[in-house]
Amino acid sequence: MHPRYGRRLPLTHDQGLLLARASYLVPTITILVAMSLHALAGPRAVPFFISEADFTGLDGAVFTLGLTVGGAVQMTYAWHLYHTLEAQRPHLWFLATLIGMLASLNTILVSHYDMYEHINPHILTAMLAFGGGVVWAFLASVALGHQATAKGKRLRNLGFGMAAVGFVVMVVAFQSAANEVDPTGMNTVEFLNQAQQGIRIAAPAEYILVGGLMLCLASFSYELYDAKAASQRY
Repeated sequence: MHPRYGRRLPLTHDQGLLLARASYLVPTITILVAMSLHALAGPRAVPFFISEADFTGLDGAVFTLGLTVGGAVQMTYAWHLYHTLEAQRPHLWFLATLIGMLASLNTILVSHYDMYEHINPHILTAMLAFGGGVVWAFLASVALGHQATAKGKRLRNLGFGMAAVGFVVMVVAFQSAANEVDPTGMNTVEFLNQAQQGIRIAAPAEYILVGGLMLCLASFSYELYDAKAASQRY
């Protein structure tokens, strides 16, 4: 067992498994509910970016509150994983944890910087949340090495692959459309309307990206079950 920085959270194995479920269920439910409410209220266009659900009214309230709680849960989860699981490459495991916590922090921030009123900080925090999540998933998988379970590794590889492809397609598709639009004098909605041709590809890619990241979060449950079983043998 390698030494770790900081203090371990006072959680039992069962509480850690509940935290694992909450790390992906809270943001997933939040996104689905907020997007459904936004769709029922009359969206700008279909498909639309997830962040477009951070609008005024109930959809925006669900989006902000849910992702604030979800981001805080994910930060706690990343720290719990760091102190609970053994990694083949401990220094890389610590770096991956820091990146995961940074991505989680930006999940909180992006929920407060809506794209309608705070477009620049929204883009920055969204890229750090998404991009940081992809990097975290990759580094965490490498850091665990032979300590990873077969099922956890397979699910992580699937999630990382989805997230990486979704991220690249989203950025390329949206940027290609955005480059053809002169945003001078436009508000965010007007700009998005002009770039909708690219959003038709970028928005579904974003859904795949987020789904992939949720799979990565869920994948560590297998290692937590292993850690629980090992503790019961001694």
